[in-house]
Amino acid sequence: MHRISLRGRALAGGVLLAVAVTPAFAAPQNPKQAPSLTPQTAAAPAEKPQMTPTQDTARRIPVDEARKALAKGEAVLVDVRNKEAFEASHAQGALSIPLNEIGSRAGELPKNKLIITYCT
Repeated sequence: MHRISLRGRALAGGVLLAVAVTPAFAAPQNPKQAPSLTPQTAAAPAEKPQMTPTQDTARRIPVDEARKALAKGEAVLVDVRNKEAFEASHAQGALSIPLNEIGSRAGELPKNKLIITYCT
């Protein structure tokens, strides 16, 4: 039986959620507009503030894109499973912030990096 490393197993799921804690990487207002990793300019004060991405609106990214962003130091990997599941196994370098704590612990996340969340 072939064994996959913990990081490989966590990232082998295919699609990861990418959310950001700053409007620079927020989901586009126009759902037909293609998302990108390039920071967007901040909204002018007169414009309506952008909504915080949710589980349903967060951009999904392929595993290879996530690996590249992590390797370049442009992203942070966050395991959103409960503490027990994280302690049993997790991707190398991942932070543990359970999904129900994301809102209250968002200040722990860097504001200048892509936040990639995952669960298995």
